[in-house]
Amino acid sequence: MPAMEYDDAAADRLEAVYLGPDVAAQRADTLARLAIRPGERVLDIGSGPGFLAADMAEATGPGGQVVGVDLSPQMVARAADRAARPWLTYQEADATDLPFDDASFDVIVSTQVAEYVPDIAAFCAELSRVLAPGGRGLIVATDWDAVSWHSEDPDRMARVMKAFEPHCADSRLPRTLGARLRAAGLRLDGVECFPIVNADRYDGCYSQGILPFITAYVSGQGSVPDDVLRDWAGEQDRLDACGEHFFSTGRFNFAVTRPA
Repeated sequence: MPAMEYDDAAADRLEAVYLGPDVAAQRADTLARLAIRPGERVLDIGSGPGFLAADMAEATGPGGQVVGVDLSPQMVARAADRAARPWLTYQEADATDLPFDDASFDVIVSTQVAEYVPDIAAFCAELSRVLAPGGRGLIVATDWDAVSWHSEDPDRMARVMKAFEPHCADSRLPRTLGARLRAAGLRLDGVECFPIVNADRYDGCYSQGILPFITAYVSGQGSVPDDVLRDWAGEQDRLDACGEHFFSTGRFNFAVTRPA
């Protein structure tokens, strides 16, 4: 799969979303679910700006190892620049062709990445291959078709979200991910949902943060006229001003174990 390209402005926007309160709360939830222990070997597939990997390195301590991999050289460079621990490293790598030996890691995590991988079977197979017997994994994915976003023009909202759908390889991946993980030889221990709900729109909230990404992607595809996109985005400002903003989405957490 091709690497994601980010200019500085796009990378800054992405980091702002990751640092916002909604994704920060999700990151804390992910850490709690992983329950990483000192000395463990951890792989973060799709590590992005590296905030989760840094938190996991604090949990493993110097006796452990945390490796973050990402397709984007820009994200790898940014994460590496802020890496403050010698046992935390980053490198460019494809999730379907990981440059690690079999059974290299005790813990593997991948958040909001699997739905962007065209060959999900290869993704699951690689995860299973590099996870040690008895090791555990957590794969977090969004069903973009299940987003609830208020608009007084539902047809326009549906048009924009439909145009945004191809931004990932499978916008409904959570519906089939469990079966795919089992097919790769992993045991599915449970699936739980972490909700993001913005009943109000405020600086740093998730619905505010993703709006420019959706606008830029759809505009670049040329599938929706720019004036329609401006009206769509502007409506969210107006709804917020009159107290009628509402957005919700769910992160599905698939907990797996590789049988010993």
